[in-house]
Amino acid sequence: MPQEPVPAYPQRIPLKVIGRGAELDPVAIAALIREHLGEQPEADRAHRTHARGAFTSFTFWVTLPHERAELPLRTAIQALPGVVMQL
Repeated sequence: MPQEPVPAYPQRIPLKVIGRGAELDPVAIAALIREHLGEQPEADRAHRTHARGAFTSFTFWVTLPHERAELPLRTAIQALPGVVMQL
């Protein structure tokens, strides 16, 4: 039976945060990314924004240094004002 591949780290992933546009602050999200993962490559420092009605999504590309880095970051982001969900 084939084994599932073990993800290699560091690993670059998209991090999408969706929330109430009036409350969700991309600067606060970027600050948490730096706090939890350190400075990101220059090409990944900008985020993409998509607004639909009262909701806005911000997509950041982040580099996870190891398998335990993602959960604390996502937990911190979820505590920010206006966050509805993350993908």
